[in-house]
Amino acid sequence: MDLDFETNRYDLFDDWHQNKTKQAFTQKLQQQAQIEKTQLPQLLSREDLKIRWQMNSRQSVHQVVSKPNFPQPVFNFNHGKTPLYLETEIQIFEINHPWVITPGARLAYSHWILRNVIDQS
Repeated sequence: MDLDFETNRYDLFDDWHQNKTKQAFTQKLQQQAQIEKTQLPQLLSREDLKIRWQMNSRQSVHQVVSKPNFPQPVFNFNHGKTPLYLETEIQIFEINHPWVITPGARLAYSHWILRNVIDQS
């Protein structure tokens, strides 16, 4: 069945009763929705990253996502106020920057920076 909304406009939108056209369209669209749901990528918000990385503040997440090599958001909503990141790209970032993942790793990295970068006397 072809989902031609314009040709079937009366049966779909102007007839307020259930009819065969509405039933057929609904069934076809439900099947299409199920297929689309399986193809959705996993997206993460900054709040998701805060929880994932066990961070205490939004500022901590902001400092990480502001780095030039951090993945760009794949989608923004709420008038651009809420960026969403592709989980796969976040995983790539985590592999290449493992000190971000946990509080213990961040502490160990800060000690490493102190010993190897700052205090080279």
